[in-house]
This record gives sequence, C-alpha cells and structure tokens, in this order.
Amino acid sequence: MARSIARRPSGGWHRARDVLAAASAAGAAAVSSRRVAASGNAWASLSAARSVPAWRSALGARGSSSSTLSLNRSRGPLSPAASPFGLSALGFGLGAAALRSSRFKARGAALNMCRRALATDQAHARLVTDEVLKAASDPHAYRVLELENGLQVMLASDPTADSSAAAMSINAGTFQDPDERPGLAHFHEHMLFLGTEKYPGEDDYNRFLSEHGGNSNAFTMSENTCYYFKVASPHLEGALDRFAQFFVAPTFNPSCVEREMNAVDSESTNYSTDDGWRLMQVLKASADGKHPFSRFDVGNLDTLGANDLDVTRERLLEWNRTHYQGSAMRLVVVGKESLEELESTIVKQFGPVRGGSGQALKYSTKPWPESQLGRVTRCVPLKDARSISACWPLPPQSEQLFSKPELYMAHMLGHEGQGSLHDVLNQLGWVDSLSAGGSHAFSDEQLFAVNISLTPEGDAHRQEVLALLFEYVKLVVDAGPDEAVYHELKALQEISFAHKEDSPAPDDFAASAAMALFKYPAKEALRGPYALDEWRPEVVSQYLSSLTPERCLIFLTSDAFRADSEAADAAAKGWKRETWYKAPYQVEQLTAEQLAGWNDLLKNSLEGEPSGLQLPLPNRFVPQDFSLRSGPGAATGRDISKLPMEVTSPTPLINEPMLRLWHKTDKAFKTPREYVLAHVHTGAYEMGPETVLMMRLFCGVVADDLNAWAYDAATAGLGYSLDFSDNLAMSVGGFSDKLPELLEVVTKRLGEVLVAAEEAAAAQKAAGGSEGALGERGEELLEKLETQRQILLQDYKNFTREEPYSVGMYYSSQLMLRNTWHLQEYIEVLEKSPDLGMLVVAVRKALSEIQVEMLVHGNADAEEAKAIGRTICDALKHLGAGTTLPELRRKEVTKLPVGSTTIFEYDLAAQNPAQENCCTQNIYEVGPTNVDLHRDGCVSLLCHMASVSAYDRLRTKEQLGYIVQSSAWVESHVCGLQVLIQGSRMPPKEVDVRIEEWLASFGKELEEMPEEEFQNNVKAVISERTQRYSRLVQETTRHWSEIQPRRYNFERLAEATKALDKICREDVLALFREHLALGAPQRRKLSVRVLGTSAGENGRTDPHTSEGVVLRSLEDIRAFQPQTESYPSQPPAEMPQVSA
Repeated sequence: MARSIARRPSGGWHRARDVLAAASAAGAAAVSSRRVAASGNAWASLSAARSVPAWRSALGARGSSSSTLSLNRSRGPLSPAASPFGLSALGFGLGAAALRSSRFKARGAALNMCRRALATDQAHARLVTDEVLKAASDPHAYRVLELENGLQVMLASDPTADSSAAAMSINAGTFQDPDERPGLAHFHEHMLFLGTEKYPGEDDYNRFLSEHGGNSNAFTMSENTCYYFKVASPHLEGALDRFAQFFVAPTFNPSCVEREMNAVDSESTNYSTDDGWRLMQVLKASADGKHPFSRFDVGNLDTLGANDLDVTRERLLEWNRTHYQGSAMRLVVVGKESLEELESTIVKQFGPVRGGSGQALKYSTKPWPESQLGRVTRCVPLKDARSISACWPLPPQSEQLFSKPELYMAHMLGHEGQGSLHDVLNQLGWVDSLSAGGSHAFSDEQLFAVNISLTPEGDAHRQEVLALLFEYVKLVVDAGPDEAVYHELKALQEISFAHKEDSPAPDDFAASAAMALFKYPAKEALRGPYALDEWRPEVVSQYLSSLTPERCLIFLTSDAFRADSEAADAAAKGWKRETWYKAPYQVEQLTAEQLAGWNDLLKNSLEGEPSGLQLPLPNRFVPQDFSLRSGPGAATGRDISKLPMEVTSPTPLINEPMLRLWHKTDKAFKTPREYVLAHVHTGAYEMGPETVLMMRLFCGVVADDLNAWAYDAATAGLGYSLDFSDNLAMSVGGFSDKLPELLEVVTKRLGEVLVAAEEAAAAQKAAGGSEGALGERGEELLEKLETQRQILLQDYKNFTREEPYSVGMYYSSQLMLRNTWHLQEYIEVLEKSPDLGMLVVAVRKALSEIQVEMLVHGNADAEEAKAIGRTICDALKHLGAGTTLPELRRKEVTKLPVGSTTIFEYDLAAQNPAQENCCTQNIYEVGPTNVDLHRDGCVSLLCHMASVSAYDRLRTKEQLGYIVQSSAWVESHVCGLQVLIQGSRMPPKEVDVRIEEWLASFGKELEEMPEEEFQNNVKAVISERTQRYSRLVQETTRHWSEIQPRRYNFERLAEATKALDKICREDVLALFREHLALGAPQRRKLSVRVLGTSAGENGRTDPHTSEGVVLRSLEDIRAFQPQTESYPSQPPAEMPQVSA
C-alpha cells in the first residue's frame, strides 16, 4: 500500500517569509501541548515567525479551555481561534488602550470614596496558605490570603523582578448573560476600562501603564472573566490602585456606552468573516437551546440594545452588582516587594471590593444531552478547508482534577507514532494534521474532540476516515486502561513541572494562576494543572466506553458541500444558515446503515488488507539525565546574570568558509535544556520560485517522513524545525539528554530521503518514465510530494480569504522589499505536479553553494557544540554542498519618494465578496536602523507614545474599527511608524484623512507634553528593553538576533539603551517635524488600502489624485520600484577571531 504525507511544510504560509528574511526569527518559547502544526516541530520558539492561517491551527491534545473571547490589542491584531473544536478560542479584550472620558457625578463619587476609605482602615486578611507547591527553579515566595470580603488573593514575591503584574478572575462570564441582552458580559468587560470614580478619565488606567512600561488586556469566557496587566516593578502600587477601582467603583459612563457598543459590534463584524468564529456558532447550534452555551455571546448593536441605551446601562450596573462580589473573585499579584508589603497594599486597595458570593453557576440542562447526540453536521467554510471533528461530551474536569482521564484519552487518540490513527491516515495520504483533547470545559460538562484536518484526497474519502477513526477508538477502548501509559504520562507531567521555567510575561502567569485558583485548592494552584497523582482505571474505562458513534457529534467541514448548500432544493434537504454569522450547515442523525457503509468503503480502499492500526509504543525520548554541564557553584558576575545589559556573549568556536559556529554554556538559568540554531545561506531564492518551492516541499516531505518517529520526542519536550523561507533554517531544542539522538536522526534522514528520491527517479528514467519502476519507497515519496503540493497550493489560494490587514501587510512588504516572489508565481508553479527528479535536481542545485551560521546555547560544552556543528555540515554535504557561497543575499528596501504619498489599493471584495471590512495601513518611512542609535531611539520613543494617542482617538473616540494599531514599522533593516486600521465604517481613502488629522494632533501633543510625562515614557521604553530574562530561550533569541544577520555586536542593546536615555523631547519633535508632519522635508509615506464590500463603488481612490502615485497590481509595483531609490542592507561584519 503506498504511503503519503499529512503535514504542511514548515508551518503553512510563507507569504510573509517571501518578503521578509527569516532573520532573527525568534519568539517566546512555545512548545505545543501536543505538537506544533509545522514541520515536525515540537519546539516553535525559535522557528521563523510566520502567519499561519487560522483555519489551519490544530487542536492541542492536552488541557482544555472554555469558549473564550479576546483580542490582544496591546500586542497587535491576532487571528481568531482556528477551530471551534480546538483548545482555545479568541476572547474580547481591551489591551493597552488609551481612553478618555468626561467626569460626572463627582460629588457622589467623592462621598462613596470616603465611605470605602473608612472601610479599608478596618480591613484584614486571613492566611489560607503560605506553602504553595512550586517548581524548584521558581524564584517566587508565595502566600494565599482571603480578605474579609471573601476575595482570595495569591501573592508572589521576587525581589529581582523587573516587571510586576496582577490579574483578577471573576467567576462569571457569557453564560450569565441576561436572556434579553446576549453579549452583555463581554460588553461589561469592555466598559470596565472606561473610567472609575477615583480615576474617571477613560485613559487614566492605560496611560499610566503605558508611561510605566506596562500594558493590559482582558478576556471573557463562558464562566469566567479575567483582567490582567503588567507594569515596571517600581510602579506596581500605582497600577494596583487604578486596577482595584475596576472592582470597587466603575462608572459605566453614559457617554461611553454607545461608543463602546459600536466597538463590540465592529468586533462581531470581524468575526463574521472568520471560519473559526462562524463554525463556533454552528457548534453552539448543536447544543440544547436551554443551555447558555447555545446562545450568541459576542454581542452587537441589536442584542445589546442600541435603541435603549439607558436600559442597557442599567443592565450593566445590575450585572456588575450581581456577579462582581468578593467570594466570586480570585486575585494574583506578582511583585518585587516582600510578601508583607504586598499584603498591606492589597488589603488597603482591594478591601473595599463588594462582599458576597456572586451567583451560583446552575443550568437546567447539560449542553449536549443524549437526545442531541449521534448527529452529523456538514458545514461550508469561507476558505478552501477540509476537516472532521468528532466530539463527545464527558463529565466536567472538576470531578477528576488529579487523575485527568481526558489526558490519557488525548495521549492515546492523538498519538502520531507508528500504527497510530494519524500514521495510518498519513500512509493513505488522507490527513494534514490530527489532534485530540479537551475542546470546551464548563462546570457541568466538557467536550472531548478528535480533530482531523484533511488533504484533498482525504476529503474525497472522509467516510473511510470516519470508519478508521471509530476502528481506532474501539481498539483503544477494547485494550482498556494501561497503567504503564499512566506512569509514562505522569513522568512527563512531573518533568514538565519540575523543570518549568519562569513565565516571560508575568501578566500571563498571573492570569493563568488566577484562573487555577478557581479550579484547584490554593496549595495546588501552580502544580495542579500538571498533577497526575491518581491512577483511576475505572474512571478511564468509564470515559473510554462513552466514545461510541451513537454518542458522537460529527462535524464535517468542506468546500465540497457548497454546491449542495446553494442548490434550489437545499432547504428541503435540511440546509440552513446559522443565525448570527450565516455559515451554511446541515444536520442529520447518524444511523447504523451509515456506519456500515463507511466500513464497507474502508474495506474497498484497503483492498481487504488490515488497517495496520496499533496502540502507542513506550516513549524512548523521556529524558533521564538532568545533570548540568556548567557544574555546581563557581560562576559569578556576568556569567550568571539574566539582565540583558549584562549577559555574556557567545564564544566563536569555528570560523571556516562554510561554517561559523558560536557557543555558550548556560550558567545563569541552570536548566537541562539546549538550543541549536542553524541558518544555511544559499543562492536558492535567486534561482526562481520553482527552486524555492522545491526546497519547501523537500522540507515538508522530510518532516513527514520523520513524523511517526519524532512525535515521541515532541511529547517529551524535545523537537526540531526544518524550514525554507528565503534560506534554509534548521533548529533543534529542548531537554539536552536525548537531543544528540534526535539531531542525528534528523540529519541522516535529510540525506536518506534525497538519495532514495534520486535512486527512484533514476530507475524511472531508465524504465522510460514508468511510475511502476519507482519502487515502494519511491512511490511513497512521490505521494508525499504530491500531498505537500496540494497542501501548499490550498494555503496559497486561501490568501484572499485572509483578514484584510493580513492581505495589506503582505502587499506592503511586496512593495517595500525588492526582488521578492509573489504568491501567484508560486501558485502557477504548484499547479503543475512536480516529480522526484525535479525535486532532487532543485535541492542539490540550491544547496551546492552554502554558508552556515550556527549557535549552540544551553546545557552543552564546547566540544559537544563542535560535534553538533560537524554533524550538520556533514549532512549538508551529503545533500550536495560542495563549495562556499561566494556572496550572501543582500536585501534592498524601497526608498519611498519624498514629499508625496505612494498608494497601493487592492480590491479584496472582488476576490472575496464575503469580506465586509476594509483595511488602511499607513507607513511613514524614516530610514535604516542600527546606523544612528540616537535616531533609532527617537523612533522607538515616538512610536511608543503614538500607540496610546492613536488608539484613544481613532478607536475609542472615532470608532474607525475594532482593530486599531499604531506601532513601529520595520522592513528588514529600515524603520518608521505605521498606523493600521481595519473596519467597515468608511473606505480607506477617508480613513487616511482621519489618520492624518490624528497625526497633526499628535504633533501638538508632543509639543505640549509635560517634561515629567515625557521622561516617564523614556523610562517605560527602557524598562521594556531591559527586563530580566526569565527563560533560557529569551537569551538565545537575543544572541541569535546578532548572529543570524552577521552583525555580531552583542553590546548593541546596551549602546541603544544609553542613547535612548539621553533623548530629550526636542529630539523627538525634531524627528516628527523632519519625517512625519504634513509637509515635512523628508516625509516618505506609503498608504496601503484594502477594499472590502463596505467601501462601495465610491470607495476607490481617484487614479489621478494629487496625493501621489496609485498602484493596484503586482505589475504596478514592479514597474514602480525601478523608478525609486533603495536602501541596501549593511555588509556583514567580520567574525571575531576564534580562540585556540
């Protein structure tokens, strides 16, 4: 039986990577709970940042989440949750927004504050525990208290902390929406940010945070709401004072109600064109109508009562009084102060919170009673996507907190090793990705799901896929609980907790801990999510036995259903449109005849052969050796510092024409982890889109060929990445014990796959082109190649179904970064099926001349690092690397014409009639970075201050869109300011006018800004840059950002910070007047305008506008670029001399 791949190569889309180098491609450490939906990579932290289509995200296999609503505006626009059946969905948050409001009812507010101050003087706290179980490496001291009002508080003290944080979780969410006001809980979350009696200004809270190195956010879940912030440690008390007032005396300012209701409505409009949210509504439609999960909970103008604002405000006040009570709240505060000091502050500031126990979470029915089960729902997505989700309701997680039977089930059903469901589907070429785990968790029930993303061939065999799914489920059920599996999972959980690194974001830690305080006893709040203390085989058996077809909810999603849903007799056949976001779907009862038919089809597909399904084997990658190469004690000073300004730089070990190797043994974090990064410079990108695609396909084929073997490594905290954007990027990371074994197999497999493909292609050629001459291995590789082609082609063709801001950012990069290939050019190549011969020729040619940059950092000594370097170089030589690449590819960024606006306008509505939103991205180009550190500092500071100002005016006051962001813009080595707005209120050409009006007012803000406020902003930017590293991977990222682009200035951060500290307000004003102000002598502006249907016929820019040149196509861009100058990239630095 021939085999085929089921994974997307290197994480899906490369559209951003086509125009951006993989450069210092790092991020926070983020190992998937099950696996990363990328090239066999369980370690995503140092892979190139990329934009993966939301529909592509996989369900994690472990842990679970309730339905969540959020958008982190303080950190940029994010895609909503990929799948309603996944572990997480997106919530509604109010990030570090700048908000302003008029003051009202001042006299009554003052009297109320006096009463609360008197109450505070008498407040006390009861000790719950000061023995919170924590990881050995956790630097915090903990204490859990209960205030007299019933509020439970966890305090976390770390005297070395640079950044402090707090989070408040409330045991109330969208399930508590009034029947007549769907979305009120979410709307209430928005409104809390818009002023309190003590701090009535709409922007008082967020401006304070912005000026002191912080930001904030919030999210609303089904049964919980969480608010959180972070701030520079010296300013924790001031931030807490403002934060506490959210829960003491919010105003629900009448002047803000209508405006913020518009913001929620805009948010809902955004979700209406996102498949994740649309299908979430279909999932809700599958629930019992008497259960609150079935309700619409985002909110819009109609549901929130736009025609009766006074009543809506009364509902907000009533909802707040009912649910925001002390015993229904959990607070976590992280600071550098002592526990005693933190306790004193908390008692004073949160003692006035209203007492009471809130409202009990009780429902008249379960979300999915037996009468709702055994159904098949067909859904039509907006994108070309194909998936199967099989879901089963289970008892709530709260019943088995320390045995976690759903974790056992996720391990068994989501496994990808040899003989697993994924492996067998993969061999058939039917699966792109597979995952299993808790999908939604409520107090009365949880939903367990197996999610399968299908290839085009798999979509044509979806009934056989379902038959295999139920066959595998039966295999697991019949085998019964296996205690050996439990002990393996327990070991992995214990290792994860014992060697848990501190969170790089204290606000994220605070939010997760605040949520955990509702779920676990205070002593277990940190360990509880990892704890597998109890082996309950009878419970596992009970849960497994419920996984029958008769109790299953099956969701089939495919564009293949579109014709049926639009047929004249669609309604007669049960097709309908979901009420809120209009996704077409059809529901039918699952019958025994259907099941039998699926099994018959499967037998035909397998030609009578057994499926080959088998249970998971023991994990060979569970680490055993946690010894540290740094040895005990000894190291002092900079060697053990975690401060970015102090850490020692890596040491150059090898400087050869083909290899530059850097190394540093970790002595600061004392963790048994190691990270290996290799960037292979090639000439492939200049060879054309065919070569680029062959390299991407090759990476995908190799990743899939390793998948069944490498999956165990991923679950044991060890993974690899293999990716091609414009050069080849390889990385391996995780626990160091088994890392050499993983590296050896990955590097050997690279050569084995290429040689096997080469031999098969030669045999086929010798046989006159007959595919029968390929042999079994050759046929297997050819099918893998074909499936990879289909997956990439699907992703690229879905480009016009992406969010408008994503489309706009792609085209801004196409225009600004020269000599880049376009998606359409890739699509034209992928429309033709490549063969193995083409693959081999392209790979060998692409890798014939190379230069390798490499870093080994962590629990490895110098000799081990050298061995790793040789291993990777030897592997590359087996792939064809024979000589040194004579010159590295240098990137050129377009130098925009001075004094006019360059406009690029893209009619997205013509390609995607379902997209209502437009997007405007204005870029104000300043110039190259890392040339003038003083100017760089001025740009950073100006962008920091602009973010608050723009959000306040363009989002909060003018309501131009739900996504409003002003931030630094960087394209390769050139920087500037960008303002991005997505919404449907007005066409981009009018939004551009509003942006310019804001920019003029921002200039006046700078002129009138008090010196104290300016200096606060300077300190905030410095604080953000110099926060102590909490994880090894953060330091690795820092070093790699100098090594990969060959800059090698490891003191750059210190130098830039010193320059920033010397900047005065006049310096920033001078930059503004030189580059940004209307009529500025060096003003260079690009306005990218993406038109949705809301733009209408009159929304297009006049091609003869006096603003400047108007471009509308790739051809226009390529004709425009030669007419302008460019900024060439800086030449690479010389590598320091290698010590003997």
